[in-house]
Amino acid sequence: MAFAKNGSVCIHYERMAAGDGPPVILLAGAGRPSTDFDYAFCAPIVAAGFVPIRIDSRDTGRSGALVDVMPDLHAIKATALGTGSAQPPYGIADMADDVLAVMGAERLEAAHFVGRSIGGLVAQQLAVLHADRVLSLALVMAMSRSMADAIPDALLDRLMGEDTPDEDAYVARQLGMAQANGMAGDYDAERIAEGARIAWRHGIHRGGTARHFAASLAAPDLRTALGALRVPALILHGRHDKVIPLAWAEETAEAIPGAALEIDETMGHDGPLRLRRAWGARIAAHLMAATARV
Repeated sequence: MAFAKNGSVCIHYERMAAGDGPPVILLAGAGRPSTDFDYAFCAPIVAAGFVPIRIDSRDTGRSGALVDVMPDLHAIKATALGTGSAQPPYGIADMADDVLAVMGAERLEAAHFVGRSIGGLVAQQLAVLHADRVLSLALVMAMSRSMADAIPDALLDRLMGEDTPDEDAYVARQLGMAQANGMAGDYDAERIAEGARIAWRHGIHRGGTARHFAASLAAPDLRTALGALRVPALILHGRHDKVIPLAWAEETAEAIPGAALEIDETMGHDGPLRLRRAWGARIAAHLMAATARV
């Protein structure tokens, strides 16, 4: 196992292939460990000659977690909307610094980035602050600013009150999330339960999803700064995404010069095997095209 240090925070990461091919850093969604980027996703990227490096964001997997800290998401939302002063335990910029720590540990001057949901927001923040470290962006389920004006209070209540004390409880949670956010045709209880057990055993931390939501609620609006980027960017988004509406992906694509937005008519806010394979193949082609441009 490999770890990097950003101050007092320890970040776990894993190379998914040997060799010295161009590195591709993989950043997962809110509260989710790096195991979401499994071998089905990584295989076409590796076959194209790249080296995926999947990172457990802080509060996920084997990275450091603030399990005794529960933010007031309503207060942080109010601040984002201009009526408060509450701050999250950490911000998107701190999570971007975690990625820089991994790059330092691996002696990487620059890398390609793949981010899913909040992972894509972290990748964009890093690109804005350190454009020379980013070779390309591939964003799955994309947003480029706080969603404070779109997240219902009921969801914040659920996140702050969420209790998953054991593996079976987490499996039940993920089954419910898949029913709520995925496509009915993709609902495969056995597949979802297997993925949930893999994630739980790798590391699911109490309150981790809430703390990630706190960071995303407090996220800066990156749209203006994204206009200065000159890197190849691909955005993959589902027409039926109930968590990050399509309009948020569209505005991200409009903000990044030359970005390609591809809308999947059969995709919600979920990652079934058929989509993971499709994402991996499409992103591999994007990476090859980005490399050819250099």
